[in-house]
Amino acid sequence: MKLAKILYSKVLHLFHQIIGITISRNPNSKETNVPLDEESLEDSNPQLSKQIPLQDRVNKDEQNLLLNYQYSAKPRQFKKASLFPDSKTNVAALSLVLSGVAEVLSQKMNLSWNQVNNTFSYEKEAETGKGKIFYYVTDNPETPQAETLAEEAALVVIDQFDPRACAIHLIYCALVTSLDKPWSGNFVIDDKQLLEYTGLVKRRDLCKHEKLSILYDLLRQPAQVLACIAWPKQEKVGAFTVADLKIWDISIIRDFETDKAGNNKLVGLKVIGQAGVWTKYFLNKSKYHYHTGIITKKTVQKLFSIGKQNAGAARMLVWLTFQIQPEFQDCVMGKTLMEIAYGADKVSTAEQDRQLRRQMADDLETDLKVVKEAGWQAELETGPAWLTSSTSAKRPIGYWNQILNSTWRFHLPAEVQERLTVDSNQLSANNIQPLSGNVIREGRKAKGWSRAFFATTMGKSVSWVDAVETGTRQVSQKDVPKLLNTLELHLNRY
Repeated sequence: MKLAKILYSKVLHLFHQIIGITISRNPNSKETNVPLDEESLEDSNPQLSKQIPLQDRVNKDEQNLLLNYQYSAKPRQFKKASLFPDSKTNVAALSLVLSGVAEVLSQKMNLSWNQVNNTFSYEKEAETGKGKIFYYVTDNPETPQAETLAEEAALVVIDQFDPRACAIHLIYCALVTSLDKPWSGNFVIDDKQLLEYTGLVKRRDLCKHEKLSILYDLLRQPAQVLACIAWPKQEKVGAFTVADLKIWDISIIRDFETDKAGNNKLVGLKVIGQAGVWTKYFLNKSKYHYHTGIITKKTVQKLFSIGKQNAGAARMLVWLTFQIQPEFQDCVMGKTLMEIAYGADKVSTAEQDRQLRRQMADDLETDLKVVKEAGWQAELETGPAWLTSSTSAKRPIGYWNQILNSTWRFHLPAEVQERLTVDSNQLSANNIQPLSGNVIREGRKAKGWSRAFFATTMGKSVSWVDAVETGTRQVSQKDVPKLLNTLELHLNRY
């Protein structure tokens, strides 16, 4: 009898694995028709249509990979922290679209939400007149056609968003950059990797079932943020609208086992993810909106560890990751920093609430320490010395205004700066040829820069810009790294 139960359990376990490989999709779905070649992409002007679900693009090779993983006698082994090849950093997609998703997950109701046509949305605008993105939320991201929610239902979903989901979002941002064509490929990640990347593997107070249950809830949350993108014509780039609302199309396969008490325990999970059609415009590696940056393992793990306890620090880390780029580290006003961390309404309310001002000043001091622990260095540009003093001296009269009027400059983590230096040295060592004049010109236009502004940024003359853009002059080897960083280009993509 005991042997029969054991055999039944194994057969049931195998059955779960087999059916788990199937991904629920709409077999009648059609992909949004978006051209891929350069000329047609420039001239394209797709009309706004209803949401069109993504097709199932798990090809045979991917299925075979999953089958091999499921049924191999020896489970597939992943290198420790393989998402971070140097154990510290990785390239990640940090485009405007993904920045908005991170804002929704971290800022929640601190953003300006509006009820329009029975849907609750947050509008994010690029530079004035250069495009808008409307964000929505759904309570069921697994369906082929996820529905946007009205205010009452949306508020319930938004309230449940956890700052730790931002760490998951950054992992997705890193995984999608490994795909040659993100709009047609899938990334796969399993619980062993996720436990390592998030630092959950170090939690000895939780059993595996508890850890994976936490992960399951958080893995869904970035996919609960939807978006519709409306982009007007800009120079050679034709106007376009992306009405496929899914930013992340995520399928989670869970593996259960029954313990001696008859309880189902979660013992494994795998994520098969795909980015939405938006990537054809914002992660197209030969066009205008391509934008990647570098994330650190330390930032991801810190985001995951602080959770709701230091929500202000989490918001600052999210903002820094998407906003602070090499050689473009503008100063941040103390008031702006406070609004990022705690919301504009709360900062405004504190003007008339002495106790709240004291509490927020304490929180800022604590949260800046957390940010520093994640590797980000905050330099006080203007303001009283007590703001960065390590001693717990009593704050002076007028301290609140001093905080609001201070200015701060944040520096990239040392790991990122080291990675940039290594990449630059490799470019010089490999004697790679400079980018073509056309790529340089289009990169400048993507920034919206004039030739004069670009020349000033590079420390060159306008005639130098004209010469390299027309191809009559090549960029010197020593100027290539700065050119790549300035235009946020990647040589290996061209």
